[in-house]
Amino acid sequence: MKWITMVLMILSASLAMAQNKGRITGKVVDAANKTAVDYATVSVFAKGNPKPTGGAVTDGSRIFNIDQLQDGQYYIVVNFMGYQTYTSADVTITQNKVDLGIINLTAANKQLTEVTVTAKPPMVENKIDKMVYNAANDLTSQGGVAIDILKKVPQVSVDIDGNVELQGNSSVRFLINGKPSTVFGSSLPDVLASLPASQIKSIEVITSPGAKYDAEGLGGIINIILKDNKILGINGNVNLSAGTRRENGSANLNIRNGNFGVSAFFSGNAQINTRTLNLNDRTSTDASGNTTRLIQDGSSNFRRAGYESGINLDWSPTRNDNFTGSFGIDHFSNRNEGITMQQQLTTGMADVLSNRTSLSKFSANSYDWSMAYKHKFKRDGQELDVLYTASAGRNNSAYDQQQVYNGQTDPFAASSSNNPGRDRETNISIDYTHPLSKLCCWKQGLKPYYRILTARPT
Repeated sequence: MKWITMVLMILSASLAMAQNKGRITGKVVDAANKTAVDYATVSVFAKGNPKPTGGAVTDGSRIFNIDQLQDGQYYIVVNFMGYQTYTSADVTITQNKVDLGIINLTAANKQLTEVTVTAKPPMVENKIDKMVYNAANDLTSQGGVAIDILKKVPQVSVDIDGNVELQGNSSVRFLINGKPSTVFGSSLPDVLASLPASQIKSIEVITSPGAKYDAEGLGGIINIILKDNKILGINGNVNLSAGTRRENGSANLNIRNGNFGVSAFFSGNAQINTRTLNLNDRTSTDASGNTTRLIQDGSSNFRRAGYESGINLDWSPTRNDNFTGSFGIDHFSNRNEGITMQQQLTTGMADVLSNRTSLSKFSANSYDWSMAYKHKFKRDGQELDVLYTASAGRNNSAYDQQQVYNGQTDPFAASSSNNPGRDRETNISIDYTHPLSKLCCWKQGLKPYYRILTARPT
């Protein structure tokens, strides 16, 4: 009997507790358009307790239900991304259901003082008069040299010796920042193999150059644009890269205050001693049945080095006027040494042994300076350019070969050559560009130039 009474008392207590459970319900909508706000988070807090007692997430019907709440005072907090947080007033639950009705969430609008949109140009751009390859966006080439970038430029091909062709035509003129340079008149493959890719911003390919480029008889123009910096203050960077066959390095310093800027750069490239082994074994038989065997065993060592340096000034007194000046010094050189041991074994004749040594050297130094003025008119693309450029260079190529037979001390055969050269060029140009439409523009200009080339081979 006592056991039955105890069970009845426990059941009565449980029913009493169940009857004390309350519920909070409501609807969440957008305050502006009254549409449902799905997946808003609703949290219930007991008064005086910072931790939530319960919660729910709104569904497509906008309604939320939070039950199993003890009697007491509560408040709810509604959160959803993009809306201001909603906090209700205190509500009292006493064994009943509390309907909060419609809860309006207000969008959290934030006023931005300034918005900066940054975009990178595509890798290849096609313009009215040229095609532009944006090398600065090609991260895979940054550890290489100019010739590595040219191999990726559409319409340009580079052979194994570094010779460049544009649409199959090897008659190509190279410019740096739109200006001629005597450095390209020496050894183009060496120049392109010594200019670090990290210094190149873009490469412009002009297949139908205008009269201002003096392009008569040329297959086109390749214009190498070097990087510049327009950031205010003082800044700089240093880049170093190394590999099994080539090392690159560059340093840049930029100083800019308002509309005046100064920049300086130095970049270099070195191809440390590269050794190539050569072996040739050939046997031939003449009409009389005599056999001759020729064995050649040798090696060659090649190394290359070069650097480019320069300083640039620019001043923009107005938004549409810009003055620039620059001075640069470049140097490129290479050296190739070889030795070959040769044996000629002929039936019935004494063996012929010989050693052949060879040495070829090349060096080039150039100096470039320029001054330019640009005026931009109100119409987009309408410009007036005045440019003065001058460059001077010295180059020298030398070759020496000696061949000694059968262990003799004096050479039996020898040859040598020495080819020093000097060149100087001065250009003054005035160009006016007037766009007629998006697909057509009119250009006219004036360009006197003075050029001296000297060579004294010995």
